[in-house]
Amino acid sequence: MARIAEQNQKIKEVLPTVKTEAEQIDQIAKIRGWFRPKEDSAYYPLIQEFLNEQIDAKEATSRILGPIDEKIKDAKLDDVDFMDLWKSIIHSAKRLTFRNGAQVNHNMLVDLVSAFKEHSIPGNEQYNYLYQKMTDFGMACREALNDSPVAHDGYIEREIEAWANMNFFFAVVAGKHIHDLSMYALFALREALETPAIDDPMSTANQKYDANVPAAAAWILGYGHDLFRMEKDLTPSDRKQGNPGRGGELWKGKAEFSKERWAFWKERFAAIADMEGVSEQTKIDARDAIEGMERSQTFMFAEEVRKEGDIERLGGGFRPLERGAKRQKG
Repeated sequence: MARIAEQNQKIKEVLPTVKTEAEQIDQIAKIRGWFRPKEDSAYYPLIQEFLNEQIDAKEATSRILGPIDEKIKDAKLDDVDFMDLWKSIIHSAKRLTFRNGAQVNHNMLVDLVSAFKEHSIPGNEQYNYLYQKMTDFGMACREALNDSPVAHDGYIEREIEAWANMNFFFAVVAGKHIHDLSMYALFALREALETPAIDDPMSTANQKYDANVPAAAAWILGYGHDLFRMEKDLTPSDRKQGNPGRGGELWKGKAEFSKERWAFWKERFAAIADMEGVSEQTKIDARDAIEGMERSQTFMFAEEVRKEGDIERLGGGFRPLERGAKRQKG
């Protein structure tokens, strides 16, 4: 705990000296030892140029992937630092807010990831799998999960924002079906909504909600349509596998993605939106999540109606799904 206290003191001293929120997140990353690009990264400056609209997507893709193609052609695959590329992209995501209509930059970043996956090596197509399989991306995402907000006399606001921003980026990657990160949605929702928040020496219960609810809401906003559709039993077939889909103490159902669990999450967001003592931003995020869940439910209902060809039903309104309820057709 002494190390965390020392880090927090350094962070509190340096943040007032840094102008922008993104640069403040850079400083926290250095002090905490977060997953981040190398100091001499070839990728990170290019990604920043792209996000700042100094170069377009075509040029950014060419300048990032061209040198990788050349190393692959020269049989120097070990010289390709895929991890630094993903570190550069994920750290960039932490610096981008997902609130107040600012999601366009996240979409730009995700489009860059999509371009990587779809890339073909001219004249050397047998190695396209290195792009199609998103080499090292899954490992990079797993490692970045270690960069969650650290409790010590509460939490640092900018650190909470970086965590939520990263989770929104993961949600959009999953929502565009570039890479399956659905379990990370469950991790965020379980921590924020299924785990009882209690006071302890490091943080209060309300501070825990403030730290965890924004990331959970980010998953609803970026991946809600898919989450609502998802019906999947996550009960492990082998005990040695652990039980990553398990519920928190408040969820009494199975390890699963289901309409029941979705409805429970919605109830919990509603409770937090009216909770005394949590920050106003947490309440806003909880309300935004509820609205996002309503949109996802309405979207799926409209899809079902279109498939059935019963367009008149679209004018009949939509009653939000509640826990234990099943939508009636006809």
